[in-house]
Amino acid sequence: QVTEENNLAAISEPDLNPGAIEVPEEGPMTFEFNLEVRPEFDLPDWKGLEIERPVAEFSEQEINDRMREVLYPHSRHVPTQNAAQLGDLISFDADFYHGDELVSSVEEEMVTLRERLTLADGTIENFAELLTGCKAGDTRETTFKLSENSPNSKLSGETIRVVFKVLEVKELELAKLTPTMLEEIGGFETEEELRDAVRKNLERRLEYEQRQRTREQVIKALTEAADWELPPELLRRQAIRELQRYILELRRSGFTEQEILAHANELRQNSQAATARALREHFILERIAEEEKIEESSQDYDDEISLIARQLDESPRRVRARLERAVQMG
Repeated sequence: QVTEENNLAAISEPDLNPGAIEVPEEGPMTFEFNLEVRPEFDLPDWKGLEIERPVAEFSEQEINDRMREVLYPHSRHVPTQNAAQLGDLISFDADFYHGDELVSSVEEEMVTLRERLTLADGTIENFAELLTGCKAGDTRETTFKLSENSPNSKLSGETIRVVFKVLEVKELELAKLTPTMLEEIGGFETEEELRDAVRKNLERRLEYEQRQRTREQVIKALTEAADWELPPELLRRQAIRELQRYILELRRSGFTEQEILAHANELRQNSQAATARALREHFILERIAEEEKIEESSQDYDDEISLIARQLDESPRRVRARLERAVQMG
């Protein structure tokens, strides 16, 4: 009644104040509650926007590279005396310094050598360049900046020096595509069937990139002047939901768990700004949907759940139950 009479767009349940409830001997009771509402803002001019859409054709080399990724979980790493290369497994000790002060250490950490090493509170951008070519016993060092949201608030945004001591290098011994392996990977009968599935996976990733690029361009145009305030409690709650939704979207699009972890760590490091931006996007799109009388249907939810279920190789019913438990469908 309050939202209808005052033309408010509520975005949370009412927060009732029990101490303000009054029940007089005569007349109606009175009470107070706080209600988070959608901020008021002017819609930008969004009709007629021009956007770019990426296109691509996948080469045989790209298919082969993706085949290696598919076989990776079924392969093994074996100790080697060769110099470390991308994709090798590296075991190391690492000491982290702020100036000359040792702030933390890790021992016998084992990671796959990739372009970047994403930590919980920072990213080492030149990780592959730093450790490619190293062998057991070698020492390497570099610097990186802690994120502004680092748990160690005293060092947030500070430059950290890290010293790696390589303990062991293991190279990948790729699994053979035997009939048993093809069956284990996904019930394939031939290598060609697997390659077709890999190509479709790459196409789904391209579709994901197309959607993201389209969305980024549209949202950038819509939110360029959006600097209005947001309810702080809503920001906190939404940060958790945004991370969960982002992870589900990456899974549906065929990213590996290791790739998802790296993306999730990056999102955590910039959670406040990312969530504020996402909320402003949501409110603007919601206003546009209201003005254009666009309403979601149960079929929209069913289609999205089916896409996620196929990617995770689970039943749609199980995916729906998990989403509902996480209060992600609203």
